[in-house]
Amino acid sequence: MPAIVTDPESPESFADLMADHQPRLAGYIRSLVTDHQASKDILQETNVTLLKKSRDFQLGTNFTAWSFRIAYFEVLTWKRKMGRDRLYFNDELIETIAETVEESLPDYEERLDALRVCITKLSGRQREIIERRYLNSESVQSIADDLGFKANAASQLLFRARTNLMKCINEIAPA
Repeated sequence: MPAIVTDPESPESFADLMADHQPRLAGYIRSLVTDHQASKDILQETNVTLLKKSRDFQLGTNFTAWSFRIAYFEVLTWKRKMGRDRLYFNDELIETIAETVEESLPDYEERLDALRVCITKLSGRQREIIERRYLNSESVQSIADDLGFKANAASQLLFRARTNLMKCINEIAPA
């Protein structure tokens, strides 16, 4: 379901909406930019632009789609600034990726809800390794050391947990 601002004049509700969308906005930008630090910088620029354009957001429209479109233009602006310093995606590829991500928006919330359910269905050890790796951003080596595993064994456990999550999500909310 699209996120909707109930009172567009309220800076608090717009800020809350922005805060709620930070993880998916960061993921969207990261899907368009290979450089992790650059994606963080673009997210900050996107947030500044969103705040500047907050009065342009129309009540009853999809905030996610609106914010992704602004992020898309921020990515293009960043790319132009970078010029030919490094190898980056060309405009056509960025547009194709952006369109693909935007097409998947309707399924995003349903699959996110399915993920929440599926995480609870994992065994304790699999749930622990998923949470430590993805919520706490711990390295596989660090988790392995802490659990008394070899890194390869921890990687296998993580692989099985991700496989189980994907199967469960696809059963609950097929793509």
